[in-house]
Amino acid sequence: MLDESTIWIAGIICIDLVLAVIAITAYRYFQSVTQGINTTEELSKKDNFAFGIAFAGGALALAQIIAAAVGGDPAENYLNEAINVSIYALLGIVLLRVGALVNDKMNFNQFSLTKEISKENMTAGIIQAANYIALGIIISAAIHWIEVESYEGVLSVLFTFITAQVVLLGVTRYRAGVYAKRHNGASWQKALQKGNPALAIRYLGHIIATALGINAAAHLVSYSQAEPWFAAIIWFGCSVLTVIAISLLAVFARSIILMRINTTQEVDEQQNIGVAFIEAQIFVSMALVLDPLLLIIDTSL
Repeated sequence: MLDESTIWIAGIICIDLVLAVIAITAYRYFQSVTQGINTTEELSKKDNFAFGIAFAGGALALAQIIAAAVGGDPAENYLNEAINVSIYALLGIVLLRVGALVNDKMNFNQFSLTKEISKENMTAGIIQAANYIALGIIISAAIHWIEVESYEGVLSVLFTFITAQVVLLGVTRYRAGVYAKRHNGASWQKALQKGNPALAIRYLGHIIATALGINAAAHLVSYSQAEPWFAAIIWFGCSVLTVIAISLLAVFARSIILMRINTTQEVDEQQNIGVAFIEAQIFVSMALVLDPLLLIIDTSL
């Protein structure tokens, strides 16, 4: 026989799952309204793989945000639970859209990701999906970090989102600089615009590793309700150091794992997506390994 507690938890689970499906569905139609496109036409009539990849990345990111919002203890009643989850779902949809605009207008300022996706440029779709997934990791990390399971933590999440954009921009500029150095000043963004999925896959790994690094850096800083902005700034500083460490570790690991393989030639020139996936995996692996190490440092302090 089910007791009241079991029935209560079952109700909470049902509410959260239903809201998650509603949120992801709403995200699809939000894309249609804000971008002036017909998602049904893009996916089923045009068979636009680039749009599908970008949308899947955004939906996955939104799921990460909702998962963070429903984590921890449930609200005191069903209504408050629904309100809290709905607020973070709506916040996630809006921030992902803002992040896409920043990615399109600032990070990749030499061409339009949105236009390239509409032209079925799979490289652009991978780049946008990478940005979405990274934002999902960062926003969910912020929700866990603030330890406030209600709308009260929204401002701190917004501030973290803004500072994270600076880090993502820095990594994007770094990748452009590396490409230019390897190719006598050639434009990395122009190479992406022409369609090089291998370059995009390498970038995907680096940018997701960056987000995981920002998440790992949260282990080193405790959230303070008395001084939330100061704590967020310290987290930002630790994030920068963590991301630099991940990049250096990845370069070192790549030199060993991909010994005697010219990654510049394979990825940049021959568009070898197999080698690109290995490079992406190296970046993500370094971030995953560093995460528990930083947690050990935090617990030992």
